[in-house]
Amino acid sequence: MAVVSKKSDLIHDFTDPTSVPPDPQRARGRVVVALGTVANAADDSNLSMFHLADIPVDAILLPQTFFDVAGWGFAQVVIGTKTDTDALVDQAKATENIVTPFVQGDANHGKALWEVLGLAARPKYEKIGLWAHAEAAATGAGSMQFAIHYLTL
Repeated sequence: MAVVSKKSDLIHDFTDPTSVPPDPQRARGRVVVALGTVANAADDSNLSMFHLADIPVDAILLPQTFFDVAGWGFAQVVIGTKTDTDALVDQAKATENIVTPFVQGDANHGKALWEVLGLAARPKYEKIGLWAHAEAAATGAGSMQFAIHYLTL
């Protein structure tokens, strides 16, 4: 069996002209945490939209991101962009009280927000709005607390 010595994608070999420098956001990005709460009224209807936060398009969302939906007034938890309603989350509220759209080491590990949301290319604008959407009328008044953890430069 061969004995090897290899490096991760965070190591740059300055003596090798084919070596690609690491992505600075992944290598030295700072952690930002956006904490928020959004409320809904008991009479909010189907197709209502709730603007949660604007996040940099290149942000790398971390597994600590969560949405506490225990008190959310809708039966379905649907989170995405303004036009792609379920790009991030689409599940029944009854599934769990804390929705975590990222799992450590999953397929979205190290990907920029625009990639995670399924966009074909990096948008020209610098931020992407995350929105919660109603797919049916509210079952009652409520609120959703959330924390969006991400890496950025």
